[in-house]
Amino acid sequence: MASNPCIIIRTGRDRQRALNWVHNAPEGTVVEFKQKNRTGDQNAAMWSILTQVLRQRPEHNGVKMSGVLWKAVFMQALGAELVMLPTLDGQGLFPFGHRSSKLTVAEMSDLIEFMLAWCAHEGLTIEHFDGVERAAA
Repeated sequence: MASNPCIIIRTGRDRQRALNWVHNAPEGTVVEFKQKNRTGDQNAAMWSILTQVLRQRPEHNGVKMSGVLWKAVFMQALGAELVMLPTLDGQGLFPFGHRSSKLTVAEMSDLIEFMLAWCAHEGLTIEHFDGVERAAA
């Protein structure tokens, strides 16, 4: 068995292989079950939406926004814990905390749906969200 085995269960054979690993694992082995992380397409969709939001709302409550800041605002609205840290020169803040790369496929779907619903409520136009253009940080 590999030192850090990983398997995505897609078939009965995959499930049996995972069961064999568990059955043969030495005492003290840690087994973790988790859902697959977000996809590249979901990430591209999120950044396309963020870019369009930034173009239409470059400021939010008096704060000059970036794509990263908009992402932090949306993630916080869904319950992600974020901390705003001061920059080295003390002239601004930046978000640190829950990363979208750690979201599961389902969590990322929820985030994208929330972003689209907010945009619709605010009257923002989202024409597409399949590009890979990334909002300026």
